[in-house]
Amino acid sequence: MTVPQPTPEDLNERAAIDRSARYPVMFFFTSAAAWLLFATVMGFVSSLKLRVPGLWDACPFMGYGRLFPVHFNALVYGWAMQAGIGVMLWLMARLTRSRVQHPVALIVFGHLWNLGVIVAVGSIWFGASRSIPLLDFPAWLWPVLAVSYGCMVVWVIPMFHSRRNTLFYVSELYLIGAAVWFPWIFITANLIINKGTAPVMGAGANAWYISNLIYFWMAPVALAVAYYIIPKISGRAIYSYPLAQASFWLLAVLAGWTGFSRYMGGPFPAWMPAVSGAAAIFILLAIVATVANLMLTLKGCTKLWEYSPSLRFTMLGMLMLALYAVLSAMSSTFVFGKNLQFSHFLVGIDTLAFYGFFSMTMFGAIYFIVPRITGAEWPSGSRIRTHFWFSTYGILTMVVTMLVGGIAQGGNLAQWNQVFSASFVNSSAYVVGRAIAWLLISFSNLLFLTQLGLMFLGKGRKTEGATLLHKEPGEASSAREVVGIQ
Repeated sequence: MTVPQPTPEDLNERAAIDRSARYPVMFFFTSAAAWLLFATVMGFVSSLKLRVPGLWDACPFMGYGRLFPVHFNALVYGWAMQAGIGVMLWLMARLTRSRVQHPVALIVFGHLWNLGVIVAVGSIWFGASRSIPLLDFPAWLWPVLAVSYGCMVVWVIPMFHSRRNTLFYVSELYLIGAAVWFPWIFITANLIINKGTAPVMGAGANAWYISNLIYFWMAPVALAVAYYIIPKISGRAIYSYPLAQASFWLLAVLAGWTGFSRYMGGPFPAWMPAVSGAAAIFILLAIVATVANLMLTLKGCTKLWEYSPSLRFTMLGMLMLALYAVLSAMSSTFVFGKNLQFSHFLVGIDTLAFYGFFSMTMFGAIYFIVPRITGAEWPSGSRIRTHFWFSTYGILTMVVTMLVGGIAQGGNLAQWNQVFSASFVNSSAYVVGRAIAWLLISFSNLLFLTQLGLMFLGKGRKTEGATLLHKEPGEASSAREVVGIQ
C-alpha cells in the first residue's frame, strides 16, 4: 500500500508548521552538533591516554579518570539529548499537524539545559566527579536538568492531545513514551543515589538508569524517526501496523526490568540479574520484529538507500539497533556476561548504543528535517557521503576492537592465578582501534557541523532539487525519481 500524496492545502499547512519550528529546532540541532564534535574529540583523547598512560602525567586535568567521563557526559547530555529533543518537537508537530508553540521559551530552556551540561562537564573535568557513570555530576545539579528537560518536552503532550486523527501513529506512541519515561528514570535514579542509599543499591540504580536511558529514551526516539522517515521516503505504508504496536508495548513492559545483569554474580539477590537478563532477551524479539517490519516496508525499493541520505543513515541506525539488542542479550546471560561485565566490551556496547544506532538515526532525521525548516538544501552530497562512511567505519572499528579486546581482557580476569595487570596489558593493543575509531568519527562530525552551520546561517543551496548521494546537487527532485519508483 502506498502513502497518499499530499494536497496543496497539506503542503501549505506543513510549511506553516516548519516555520514555527525553525528557530528552536535549529537551536537544538546546532548546539547538539557542537557538543558532538567536542565529545568525539574527547573520546579520541581519552582513548589515547588509556593507550599511553604516561602521556600528560604532570597535568591532573588530562587523566583518563576525568577525560572519559567528560567525553561520555558530553556525548549523552550535550549531543544525544538535544538532538533528540529537536527531533521530538518537529516530528510531533508534523504528525499532529500542530504548530510549535512558545519557541522563545523553548530556546531559553535550551540555554538552561546547555548551562547545566557545561557545569556538569566542567565539574567532572575539574575533579568533582562522583564516579557514577552518567550521573557523576554534583548532586545539586540534577534538579536543574530535570526541570529544563520537562519545560522543553512538555509541549509534545498538548500537541498529541490536540491531534486531529482519532487514531494515532506508532511514531506518536514512541515520542510520548520517550517524553514521560526519561523524567521517571532520571528522577528515580537520582533520588535513590543521592538520598543516603547503600552504595550497593546505588550501583544497581546506576546500571538500571543507563540501560533504561537506552531502551526508554534513545530507542523510542530513534524508532519514532524510523517509522516516520522510511514510509515518507519510500512512499509506502508500514508493512504491519499491528506488529509495530505489539513491539512498542513489548518494549514498554520489559525495558524497566533491565540493567541489573551488568552486575551478575555481585552483591544482589540472584533473581535480579536473572530477571534482567531474561528481559533483555525478550526485548531482542521486539527489536528484531521492528527491524524486520521496517525492512519489509522497503521490500522492492532498497535501491533508495543508494541515493537518499536520510534513508541510508536511518536504516543503518536500525541495523545497529538490532546488533545492539543481540549483544546486550548475549552479555546478559551468565555464560558470556561473567567474563565480559568488567571489560572493554561494555565500552563498545554502550558506544554502539549512544553513537551507533541512536546517533546514526538522528543524522538521518536531521538530514531530512533541516531542509524543510530552512527552505534550503544541503550544500554538498559528497560531504554527506563522507560523513556516512567515516562514521560507519569508526563505529564498526570501535565495536569489533572493543568486543575482541573485551573477550581477551575478560579471559585474563577469569584466570585466578594471573595478576590483574595482565588483563590490561594483553588488551591494551585493542585500545589503538578505539582511538582510531574516535579519530574517524571526529573527522566525520567536523564535516557534519560545517554543513549544519552553513544551513543555520542561511548559506544552504537555494536551487531546486534534493541533495542526494551519487547525484549532482539539484539533479533530481527525490530519490524515488532517480530509481524510477512512483
